[in-house]
Amino acid sequence: MGCSGGVAPDAVEAAAGTGPVATAGTAGSASSAGETSAQAGTATAMGGAASSTGGGASGGATTSGASSSVGGASAGGANGGGATTGGNAPGGAGGAGGADHVDPNSLPNVTLHLAGDSTVMTYASGSAQEGWGQELPQFLLGKVALDNQAIGGASVETFYTGRWKNVMSNLKAGDYVMAAFGANDSGSVAGRHVDPPAFQARFAVMAQEVMAKQATFIAVTPSALQEWSGGKEGNNRLGPYVTVLHTFAESKGVKLVDLNARSIEFLNQIGQEAAKEIYIDGDKAHFTKKGATQMAELVARELSRIGSPLGGYVK
Repeated sequence: MGCSGGVAPDAVEAAAGTGPVATAGTAGSASSAGETSAQAGTATAMGGAASSTGGGASGGATTSGASSSVGGASAGGANGGGATTGGNAPGGAGGAGGADHVDPNSLPNVTLHLAGDSTVMTYASGSAQEGWGQELPQFLLGKVALDNQAIGGASVETFYTGRWKNVMSNLKAGDYVMAAFGANDSGSVAGRHVDPPAFQARFAVMAQEVMAKQATFIAVTPSALQEWSGGKEGNNRLGPYVTVLHTFAESKGVKLVDLNARSIEFLNQIGQEAAKEIYIDGDKAHFTKKGATQMAELVARELSRIGSPLGGYVK
């Protein structure tokens, strides 16, 4: 379904969205309305953990992010297509090109922490709506444990004052943090909108804090919002946020996963009618299981393309 008639992401960001809960280990406590309590991610074996509780409007109740030892099917499929606003340039300072081949047996175990909104988060078992973070494990080696702290309704600022403390408390030297925001930041809901310069500045602060703990920060541009016009997918709303993320990544030497460019290419490849299977119930931003899986595959392939060390863990 096209842009007309689609539900605006900032109006439904947390509808049906649920914070992840652990299925094994020590359960994290639920957060307050401001999402300010510290929550420990908990480990589960082989597979993404299910989730529960509603991610509300700005500051809805949430639960702790669950960690999972990842595994599953290998990546594949094409994502060719047209150029996009906001750039499809190589990510960050790493530039184009896949990661060097490494022996998987030589790789250490690592944890990947995800910071993001409802397009990234883990939803309750059986939910028709999913975020790409919960489907990412199938494209990575089992040596990667996933701590998905993403939650519905989050902008980069509300996440930083809430769940970011969970990421930092769980973060260890050698870990990775991927941050993906923009759907709420670019919207008009009070308490969520963040102007592009402040958006860029907050990413810089988060990257600095991650690197201070000898971990690796990876920026992720936001997945495409449906903005069809004349059968082509646009990028008017998210374009300024993608631009400042490219500027940030290039200036700070941070790797950038350009999910925005890749997802727009993908949508233009499959067309507006086929996109109905990617976005749930005509929504502009939120994904079906098929859509979340496709976005996760694009993310995994980008990790290899940009030469991120984490690309060595992609199947």
